[in-house]
Amino acid sequence: MTYRIAEVAELVGVPTTTLRYYEDIGLVATPTRGANGYRTYTDEDVQRLRFVTATKNIGIPLSDVAELVKAYDVEDCSVVAHQVVEMVSERLAETQTRIGELVALAADLQRVAARLAVAPGAGPCGPSCPCATAATPTSTPGRTFVELTRTPTPPVGSPVASIACSLDGADVPGRVVDWQALVPRATSREPITGGVALTFDASPELVADVARLAAAEQDCCAFFTFTVRLTTGRVRLEVQAPPEAADVVAAMFGPTA
Repeated sequence: MTYRIAEVAELVGVPTTTLRYYEDIGLVATPTRGANGYRTYTDEDVQRLRFVTATKNIGIPLSDVAELVKAYDVEDCSVVAHQVVEMVSERLAETQTRIGELVALAADLQRVAARLAVAPGAGPCGPSCPCATAATPTSTPGRTFVELTRTPTPPVGSPVASIACSLDGADVPGRVVDWQALVPRATSREPITGGVALTFDASPELVADVARLAAAEQDCCAFFTFTVRLTTGRVRLEVQAPPEAADVVAAMFGPTA
């Protein structure tokens, strides 16, 4: 079966301009043209473009997608899948680091907003004006409550799940790194109600790391529920949270389904 470019764009879920751009940069081969001069795509072309779109949509750079397309055309699916997994792992690590940096930035912004909210309302700005020193780190003790997700306003009287972190902003990147070091050590994972369960080969050091991180995370992010189960040679960490925090759980601990 053959398709026109507009039909392919609809099947793949991208504009026709994107398909032409992929051709211009050599990401996909230029399709043949019919006697009427229109581009003609085959089922194989559509499948290849779906692969390109899927890998691009998970944040893999086009330069890497181009390498994957070369493998897609000549390698077994298992080889291609292995390459995608490696790239996804790199993106996941980068994304988790950015989460830490963004939460730290949100904490700084909340502190700045709080300082400026009590700025004097009269007189010109000057060297001592809070506006001029807004970016200066505050020395005020205590933690900043940083919202991690935005949800629609619930009906009046409905319980509200607070999806927020009170960890000091400067400590967030280090916490993310700690979880990044622990989670890949899991020998298996499985979805559970409201979250994910990770199983590790037990050792005294690992059990201590799991318990320490779970306790520390629950202290600053009370919407998490952590359950640690010890059996012979195994430790199981169950991570659960309200539905509103599903994206946070996935980002920190991997997919929940």
